[in-house]
Amino acid sequence: MIDLGDYGHPPSTRRRDYSLVLLQLAIAVLINSNAIPGDWTVNRDVVRILGIAASIFIGFRNTQAIGRWWEARTLWGSIVNVSRSWADTLRAHLNSERINRKEERQLLQLQVALVWQLNFQLRNFWHRELRELQGQLLDGLKLPRSSSLRQLGLQRAEWIRTLHRQERIDSFGRMQLMEVANACTDAIGGLERIRNTPLPASYDVFVRLLTWLFGLLLLVYFHDLGPEPRIPISGVLIVLLFLMAERIGAYVEGPFDADGSSFSLPLDSICLTISRDLLDGEADHVQHLNSKDPVRWT
Repeated sequence: MIDLGDYGHPPSTRRRDYSLVLLQLAIAVLINSNAIPGDWTVNRDVVRILGIAASIFIGFRNTQAIGRWWEARTLWGSIVNVSRSWADTLRAHLNSERINRKEERQLLQLQVALVWQLNFQLRNFWHRELRELQGQLLDGLKLPRSSSLRQLGLQRAEWIRTLHRQERIDSFGRMQLMEVANACTDAIGGLERIRNTPLPASYDVFVRLLTWLFGLLLLVYFHDLGPEPRIPISGVLIVLLFLMAERIGAYVEGPFDADGSSFSLPLDSICLTISRDLLDGEADHVQHLNSKDPVRWT
């Protein structure tokens, strides 16, 4: 079961233009059936110029979209590495006394809870089993389940200060722990920037309109080339390729979207990896739940 949060959905533009697709199909049928008279096409040089312009704008937009997606994936990779470094640094600077092992475990649980909270706030939805896993971690830490990402980060800094004040770690240990915590904060800031700053909507609309206009003129142009059946079919295939390229860019642009896109990052899988690395077997009960949904844990 999936629940929605109150953090606000990532900004995005409209993507599923079924009405436009149906309109374009209707126009293609009319053109192919000769219901639209010939010689409607503008100069063929204009069609070529529009094709070049559409290619340039779609290419630029897709490059930016894939760049955003890859940066988000790289930052999540940094979160994974930072979480492992957090565990290693704690193990290196806390001795093997029983009380220190308990505090080490709590700090590891706090890092895992923070990572899950980042996941939930970026996407504004979650599976109930995973939300319950995070809730159990927060209950064990005696922190409210409504804790925000920022509150968990402040709690982490407070516990580091407490460890240093109680002389459980020295000044060098505190400095190293804060360096790891700051690296995590930097990655979180980058992910929030990607989430909250999509490509300008005006540019998205312009590229979409340019693509559809070029597709319409190209269909008419191929219709006027001759009566051979293969000519209009070639025009339809070329138009479909342009439309697919434009739509792929629109989907890749949002790596945290909850619209069922297969281009979204597998955040649940990444967070489960972190949970397993830091907490050993505590998250195994949600690792391999049976589901008919192939993207359930993405």
